Amino acid sequence: MVLNMLDPIQTVAIIGAGPSGLATAKYLLEEQVFTNIVIYEQRQNVGGIWNYTPLPPDQPSPTKNAPCTHSTAQAIDVVTDHLPRFNTPMYEELETNLPHMLMRFSDMPFPERTQLFPSRETVLHYLEEYAEPIKHLIRFDHTVLGVRPKNGKENRGWEVMTKDLSSDRTVVESFDAVIAANGHCDWPLLPAVEGLDAWSKSHPESLHHSVSYKNAGRFVDKRVLLVGGGPSGADISHQIAAKCKQPLLRSQTTKSPYHTDAPHIRDLPSLVALAPEEHSARFTDGSMEPNIDEVILCTGYAYSFPFLSALDPDIHAKGIGALPLYQNIFHARFPTLAFIETPEMIVPFPLAESQAAVVARVFARRLPLPDRQDMEKWVAITSSQRGGGGSGRAFHAMQPPRDLEYMKRLYAWTCEAENNIYKEEDFEEEDSSRRGKMPRKWDAQACWLRMNAAEMRKAFAAKGARRCEILSYEELGFSFAER
Repeated sequence: MVLNMLDPIQTVAIIGAGPSGLATAKYLLEEQVFTNIVIYEQRQNVGGIWNYTPLPPDQPSPTKNAPCTHSTAQAIDVVTDHLPRFNTPMYEELETNLPHMLMRFSDMPFPERTQLFPSRETVLHYLEEYAEPIKHLIRFDHTVLGVRPKNGKENRGWEVMTKDLSSDRTVVESFDAVIAANGHCDWPLLPAVEGLDAWSKSHPESLHHSVSYKNAGRFVDKRVLLVGGGPSGADISHQIAAKCKQPLLRSQTTKSPYHTDAPHIRDLPSLVALAPEEHSARFTDGSMEPNIDEVILCTGYAYSFPFLSALDPDIHAKGIGALPLYQNIFHARFPTLAFIETPEMIVPFPLAESQAAVVARVFARRLPLPDRQDMEKWVAITSSQRGGGGSGRAFHAMQPPRDLEYMKRLYAWTCEAENNIYKEEDFEEEDSSRRGKMPRKWDAQACWLRMNAAEMRKAFAAKGARRCEILSYEELGFSFAER
């Protein structure tokens, strides 16, 4: 395998001031070689997905920028109708799926006396504090309209078109490298279910997606079918079940590690079809459920990179599958285009740091990359091994322990760079060659915590109203014993 350093990079654009964009900026700064780092953020605040957006009345959704899903536009129009601008899937009573000592950034713990699984408000405040040292790099109210290679050529830099939403002014700026850290949880992914579009036409007010879920108020005394088995679906199902006509009907293809049985929830196999005329649903075992008042789809989110249409005109339809990402980070053809946190089923903040540490060193020319042929070969082999034909979701799925193995590999890769600073005592003021920022090293206790996070979360939820008093996993009966 041939390894090469990239051409010198001095200017870098980061898209998004959510957790991954903020972490990336900090790792770039620590390299002390970049003359200009700009973070473009369309909102007026940092935090990305952790910003709560209440639903305003009568606001149409900008569906023209929606990525393709498995259903036709009719259903997608219905479930995204009235979404607020820059909507996030945050809901009122959301608490994290990971304990705060696991999800934290390596250089900043959560405040003392934070409940074990923090509320969304706590996480947003944490991110606002984390961002303070780098807020001068952020251009708020700026949306990225397009990113294209200069002169259409590889490794010649990038033209980034942005719009200042406060002035409606559009500009094009040049950068040596671009990092997409815009997340992938803002546009719904719909299941391929017979009758879904017909239902959306007949009963549009009764079809929902978790992207617009804020609380269980609209489901009071209704017969509800919830579709989806992920962590959000598991959490939302219990919130709705406490308000709706019991039992809540919950259809799952596979059960999430966060799944818990409950007497007021009836679990059903995969949904096959909806029959709007009869208000009924049919499942893979042939069973039928009649008299359904509301359907909520907790079926995940689509990757969306509309600003990259210059790279592939079909990226609107292909989504993440259009991007050949070496090590889930670097575009194989355009390696000065990097992506942070495309993997799913992960520990987001630490994984973003692990990727950012590698990107910073590659862009600072302290780590080489393989040539294009070898990177594309890696993508092809990995796609074949993981299934899905490189279409995206299987390629980027990293349920534990795969995420741990991945972060350990990235840490080892980071360590290959020369002149790393591994800890503060490694730094000597007179030695200006030593630089960089190291991500978390995954020791036995951190790995144990990751592998037990789902069971801890279920035990935490079982405490009911008392859970806000739980500050440590030991209080839930868990303890780490080093072997």
